[in-house]
Amino acid sequence: MWNNGLEQWNTKGSLLCSSADEMIAYGKDLASLMTESMTVALYGELGSGKTTLAKGIISSLTGTSEHDVTSPTFQYVHLYEGLERHIAHFDLWRLERKESFVASGFDELCVDLALIEWPERIRELLPRDTMVIVIEVMGEGRQVTVYPQLEMSGR
Repeated sequence: MWNNGLEQWNTKGSLLCSSADEMIAYGKDLASLMTESMTVALYGELGSGKTTLAKGIISSLTGTSEHDVTSPTFQYVHLYEGLERHIAHFDLWRLERKESFVASGFDELCVDLALIEWPERIRELLPRDTMVIVIEVMGEGRQVTVYPQLEMSGR
């Protein structure tokens, strides 16, 4: 399991993933750090692996097969229910204004964990204690950096 300082919950950690399988496995490891009522912001360019990382997190916390976790691009949100966790997985790529997020009632969903792809669309609405995960394409791999709090990430 990778934690690279995150067990102290006050420093950032980073890992290079060289395949989709590694990204999913890393998501499963990260899931153990995610507490109830948490928001996780997933930053990265198109195709960087945000949904792939979310597959690992969601499958680990709900028992949903990673093959059944898909990008909610056209619906904005997919909901997953496990025995102990209810997760909202957002993809805000198509969201044009943060007011649309609020008008749709997404900010009022009762879930234990919110994973948000393209969180820059609603930056002002994110809680201060949002965990930030930044995925950067590095050749054939992906550099995944985790910041325990939004204010530490500079995003």
